[in-house]
Amino acid sequence: MPLEDRLTTAVRETLSGSVGWTLAETADGYRITLDDRKLELDRHDAPEEAVHWVLTLRADGETVSKFGPYESTERLVDQLETVLTSDVFYTVCCDG
Repeated sequence: MPLEDRLTTAVRETLSGSVGWTLAETADGYRITLDDRKLELDRHDAPEEAVHWVLTLRADGETVSKFGPYESTERLVDQLETVLTSDVFYTVCCDG
């Protein structure tokens, strides 16, 4: 099954229709957009023509967390399912 289909299935089954979302292809991979977060799945070249994937969680336009690199799409999809249902926490830091 192509990765785009696997991502669609994973999001649909994980969220069970409880949240609106979109999946879009990007220059480097895919972006999944929900009301409160964006998940970017970026493809990076690795030695010996391998591909590694990095999952970036963004909220309010800021990077909250990065996961990976993953050599297999199975591990990437497993992490995606976890991040989809996790609460988004981040710390805002200031000077002084």
